[in-house]
Amino acid sequence: MRRGFTIIDLLVGMSIATVLLTGLFASIQSSVDAYERSTAQGVNRLTSRLLVERIALLVRTGSSFGPLPSSAMTNELESNTLEITTQSGQQVTITWNSTDETLEMDVDGISSTVLGGVTQIAGETVISPFLLQFENGNTLQRVTINLAIIPDPEHATEMDGGGDTIRLTASVMPRSQLY
Repeated sequence: MRRGFTIIDLLVGMSIATVLLTGLFASIQSSVDAYERSTAQGVNRLTSRLLVERIALLVRTGSSFGPLPSSAMTNELESNTLEITTQSGQQVTITWNSTDETLEMDVDGISSTVLGGVTQIAGETVISPFLLQFENGNTLQRVTINLAIIPDPEHATEMDGGGDTIRLTASVMPRSQLY
């Protein structure tokens, strides 16, 4: 009597191994896909937060700001645009483009889109991206940055709860007002 595997035994073993390896590869691929999605969303959120921090830094260190209110009696101005002149004389204009739902930055005439998905709708309320508070209509006291961003649906994960709007806010005073 010979001992060994028959051809049927080998075929059954190979079939079982094929099923197990297919399941293993599918689970590895889904893990890689989930990692890519969460990484992309993390990058989107990080980019948004860094942009708000950059705008806040420009306000803190800026020397002049706009747009100015139409009257010296007006102390608050909601705007889709924020104009900043830096200490070195650079002209920086940050504009919310409501048509494309983007935030655009123009530095000395060179314009670029810095953030997409900026909807400015929170719940059912339309919000202004910038609230400028002035003293005597021309001295900036504070800028409130209020951005509502829709995450990119291609990178949304099950944990995101359906792509809820991300709210980024900051309230910043120019350093000249602190001293």
